[in-house]
Amino acid sequence: MAQARRKFSILEAGSPRYVLARKKAIGKSIYLGVAVSYTDEGKFDWACSSYDGSEFSIHEDTFFTSTTVTRVDQLKQLFDTIIRTVGDYASSHYFRIQAVCVGCDEKTASVVADHPDLKDPIREMCTRFWFDLDATPCIYKLRGLSLNEEAASAARKVYDWFTPQFPGSIPRIAVDPETNEVLVDMDAHCHMVDLKHFEETTDKPTWDKLLELSEECKRRKLKILFFNSTPQGGGVALMRHATIRLMRLLGVDCRWFVAKPNPDVFVITKRKFHNVFQGVTADEQYRLLKEDKDLWIEWCEQNFDNYWGEGKGVIDTADVIIMDDPQVSAIIPRIRKLNPAARIIYRSHIEIRSDLASVEGSMQHALWDFLWSGFISKTDLFISHPVAGFIPPRVPHAKVALMPAATDELDGLNKKMSAADLEYYRRVFNRCAEDQGSPGISADRPYVIQIARFDPAKGIPDVIQSYRIFREQLTAKGLESDQHPQLVICGHGSIDDPDGTVIYDQVMEMLAQSEYLPYAKDICVTRLPASDQLL
Repeated sequence: MAQARRKFSILEAGSPRYVLARKKAIGKSIYLGVAVSYTDEGKFDWACSSYDGSEFSIHEDTFFTSTTVTRVDQLKQLFDTIIRTVGDYASSHYFRIQAVCVGCDEKTASVVADHPDLKDPIREMCTRFWFDLDATPCIYKLRGLSLNEEAASAARKVYDWFTPQFPGSIPRIAVDPETNEVLVDMDAHCHMVDLKHFEETTDKPTWDKLLELSEECKRRKLKILFFNSTPQGGGVALMRHATIRLMRLLGVDCRWFVAKPNPDVFVITKRKFHNVFQGVTADEQYRLLKEDKDLWIEWCEQNFDNYWGEGKGVIDTADVIIMDDPQVSAIIPRIRKLNPAARIIYRSHIEIRSDLASVEGSMQHALWDFLWSGFISKTDLFISHPVAGFIPPRVPHAKVALMPAATDELDGLNKKMSAADLEYYRRVFNRCAEDQGSPGISADRPYVIQIARFDPAKGIPDVIQSYRIFREQLTAKGLESDQHPQLVICGHGSIDDPDGTVIYDQVMEMLAQSEYLPYAKDICVTRLPASDQLL
């Protein structure tokens, strides 16, 4: 007798288990593995395994295709069924699907290889997991004795790729140990978006120009490299993940490398580079000293020699190299020597107070003179934000290009989410706040929010002071306190920013002062893990 196929259980709305599940503060995280096999009879066997870190639940099924539609449409119909099934399962149990690994056996993979048009519906299903269910999708070739085994293996694999100790679909950041290349989206195993989605975010002239430039890059076989100090945390890393994702879809050879972290160097690059340039400190203890310069240069050159230098197949084969901010700019002369033909671009993402950098004897003047004379002057182009005061002295006008900061409308920070998704992340946010002894965000009150790293240049004390004045004005107008908006101050951290904890502690001390105590219960101050959706 054939063994009965297992199915996901669906809780009936209003049943005791259904009601009990919704009393949880946060839905339980699950990770799915989906395995598909195409049979000779023109039907699809598929299995889905749900894994929560301790046990598996299995769903097995066969999808009988219509003989009147193309194989591509057959796949689309199958994937409609899969997404509907797992969505109903998760919704009824109040589970949260964090990630999905989609795969097939070797036989089905060979069918797809023989029919390249079948790849599109597979990718489309992955994007639907991202946009419809807010689950990060991955694609992988599977092996196992059965579909159930393959699905379970896929679920365990995707669980290992993420950070399951914290709610939220946060993939681990993968960095190649040989070259320190950031392997974006788990080295392309994650597939969240297609080119058509990017096209929908812009106008036709801009999109046509992008395609034209990408075709030129491919025709000339250009190799483009980005360099900075950290793969996660802050706006630069956020943009680079999106950049590599888009360039990969366009077929442009584009890679991103980061330096090996050194906390002592990061104190220099944050407090004696960034903070000084931005004019947030006048304390002479942050003036750059010879020992600081020597340590920074030694660190940059060690990274160059160990990961990117001669014979590494990185810099010596590149055509265009973009340096993001000054952290690793000491490698610019080494790049110029190893690969004289490469075009080097310096991309300045931070405010450089040109008024202060123009004053001889100032910390800003000495710092800019050191970085410009020895390193940045050897680049071919200086890209700045379109603010005149951000362009420091001595940069020739012919070398300057202006470019505003950018964001990806399709990533977790910006994509549209359902009301249920937003409520889920509000509860996750509030758990973070509670763990840090801070009030959470009320579901019934408006709020004013500042999203930024805990950084001396972000003006957090000014925001809190302004909020206090605002609350006093509302009280003077007779508005009840429970109708006043909350203040939310939150942001991610970054491994190259040692100021985060310092500024956070200063903010908490500020809220303990007598003039702010009456409002502290309505001020949420939270440092968040690296989940874009939480912001």
